[in-house]
Amino acid sequence: MRSTTDLTRLTEMTLGETLADAARRFPDRVALLWEDVSLTYAEWDVRANQLARLLVELGVGEGARVALWMDKRIDVPVAFLGVARARAVSVPVNFKLPARAQRYQLEAFGVEAIITQRSHLNAVEAVADALPGPARIIVVDGDADDAPHTPAAAAAALPSTPPDRRPQADDVVYLNMTSGTTGRPKAGITTHAMIQWNTRSSIETLAFGDDERFLCMFSVFAHPHELFCRPLAVGGCAVLVDSLNVRAVARAIEAYRVTWVMAVPSFYEMLSEHAEGSGADLSCLRMLEAGGAHLPPEAYARLAATLAAPLVPVWGSTETSGVAVAQRRGAECTPGSMGYVAEHYRVKVIRDDGQPAGPGEIGEMYVRGPAVVAGYWGDDEETAKHFDGGWYRTDDLVRQGEDGELRFCARRSEMMKIGGIRVFPLEIELALRKHPAVADAVVVRAEETLRGEIARAVIIPRAGAEISIRALRLHCREHLALYQVPRMIELWDEIPRTPAGKVDKAAIIATPPVN
Repeated sequence: MRSTTDLTRLTEMTLGETLADAARRFPDRVALLWEDVSLTYAEWDVRANQLARLLVELGVGEGARVALWMDKRIDVPVAFLGVARARAVSVPVNFKLPARAQRYQLEAFGVEAIITQRSHLNAVEAVADALPGPARIIVVDGDADDAPHTPAAAAAALPSTPPDRRPQADDVVYLNMTSGTTGRPKAGITTHAMIQWNTRSSIETLAFGDDERFLCMFSVFAHPHELFCRPLAVGGCAVLVDSLNVRAVARAIEAYRVTWVMAVPSFYEMLSEHAEGSGADLSCLRMLEAGGAHLPPEAYARLAATLAAPLVPVWGSTETSGVAVAQRRGAECTPGSMGYVAEHYRVKVIRDDGQPAGPGEIGEMYVRGPAVVAGYWGDDEETAKHFDGGWYRTDDLVRQGEDGELRFCARRSEMMKIGGIRVFPLEIELALRKHPAVADAVVVRAEETLRGEIARAVIIPRAGAEISIRALRLHCREHLALYQVPRMIELWDEIPRTPAGKVDKAAIIATPPVN
């Protein structure tokens, strides 16, 4: 079912106004599901108002940064909207990073208060001295034993109406973190309006309906607005699952009758294998949105057949506030296809010489639109590097066809020059995955003393399959130019991944060759 919400109004409203509107229109409709807990739109509205009032009582001023330091739980969307209604700024903290990196985030972004849970209190207290003034820490599942911190339950005694603050659509609502693993992520300065424009674009581009039960598998500290903003905009339901365990996710899909999943392709491969082996009933699924990686067409077809729902590739980033490129539903997926420019975005492809690329020519993808952030918090150097006259320079090298379809070639930082010739890791990976004994393949840059840059391939064999390095080299020579054949081929048990589920190429590069 398509959305019946007036999306032109959406982009004129703050997130708090959107929640208030949904609470008025659908007060008893379930908005959020997590484990055995649910919240209706009316309940979400009240809890967000009361949390906003608690923040004001604790002295959190307008524009103050408030860290969200929680697992993926129902308190996250409540906190996000509560912070927004207090006219403050949410800062999601990656609690999987070491303490020094967490301290850096608190200090670099001037965090003044933290919303957390009891299981994270020790880690929070270890770096709380980075906050200016007294440590204002709200514990969502806290009680009197957590003193001197404030239990979120204290907000229940406060009025259920919003505090006397007037958030505006162009207010900064949160610092959207890039998925950095070095402890120094960049933070996109994101306003209400940017989130709303991206949400509108995704709903219109992908035909997201008001009857969807939406499950986003991204990390809670990686773009948390994507967990709930689409359902919020149309009166749908967001399902929260804090696990990448495929059995747990499959149980949640069955129990809550999830219709739409947003995840990286590798997750769908695990879900497909589980469904085949367990007989799990996933017939409720009708859309599998795949971002963050690329698969060959046969993989998309296989997964779509197994899970009985279309697998639709999308591309988005911190800087674009979410999906900015998406494949058309029902269209055949070609190798490296990213899809087409989403509604309310613009794309141009620029060659190395600064001139527009023609159809089929390789160039860097630039993106602009009302959802594109203006820069990074406190980082003028990186802002100048990545933003040019309202355009965001993505660092992604692409080709654009006559019909506008965009095809990914490589991250500029990952492109190799072997013997003076451009080599793109994706082309080698696609060739390797054609071998029947290869379950997955990742190619990274390596160095040899005599040859300079070379391709290094890490291979995951299919379960029970026999494979040799020699056979893989012969296979590559059949499908690639000689200069593209990896000089290093290694057999690994698994591919390292980031918390968001993306391939962690930095971890591969840092690991000494095993063969």
